[in-house]
Amino acid sequence: MSQNWRCPNCGYFSTLTKENLLMSDGFINSRSKHGALKVRITSMNCPNDECRGLTVDMHIAGVKSVGHVGPSGGSSTTEINMEDVRWHKRLLPEARVMPLPASVPDEIRITYEEAVLISEISGRAAAAMARRCLQGIVRNFFNIPQEKRGNLGAELSFVKDRIDPDLWEDIQTLRSVGDIGAHMDKNVDQIIDVSPQEARSLIELIETLFAEWYAAKEKRAKNKEALQQIFREKRQAQKDAKEAGKSTVEGIEE
Repeated sequence: MSQNWRCPNCGYFSTLTKENLLMSDGFINSRSKHGALKVRITSMNCPNDECRGLTVDMHIAGVKSVGHVGPSGGSSTTEINMEDVRWHKRLLPEARVMPLPASVPDEIRITYEEAVLISEISGRAAAAMARRCLQGIVRNFFNIPQEKRGNLGAELSFVKDRIDPDLWEDIQTLRSVGDIGAHMDKNVDQIIDVSPQEARSLIELIETLFAEWYAAKEKRAKNKEALQQIFREKRQAQKDAKEAGKSTVEGIEE
């Protein structure tokens, strides 16, 4: 069965088939308090010839009965139940860090990389780091003045009219979930978790901001410089043509 997939090594979108997907299941120790479990190792090779990267995921899940062995039906066989996943970890690559535009400040770059690296270990910690990264981006990209800095909500309100409405809604969601990761609830006995998958969605929004704000700004600057260079070259060619024409006229008059 094929499924849509994005390579974490290069970002290439493709379809996983039996040609580039391999799954292997095995039993693990069932004497623990967790009971009968199986582990599934899934490996994918990127079909992009410029990448050919390897991705390996591990899932530990419960089991489900799939039938009986023998005419008496005395013993059952089991297979991994992927609807009962207890633990999941990406083994390779350890993290997919997006190449960032050169204009991104080092502190924001480091915070983003830390969020990516920790996302598989602690979704709440990654959400908190993503929130911190968001605040750094807003302050830097919109050049928030010092007297307006402090609370992220207030800083965002200061630049709300400069942000796309659809993106604004997503940013508010990131801020709210990040607050859950950053601040302990008044009821310390209540744990509000953030899963690695949810943290990854927050990080992907941060990556969208890098692409739509920083990378787009750099591209516009490069295009502007290229246009200015074309204009300078055409203007010089025009001057050279006039000088050549002037010299020709003077030569004829002589």
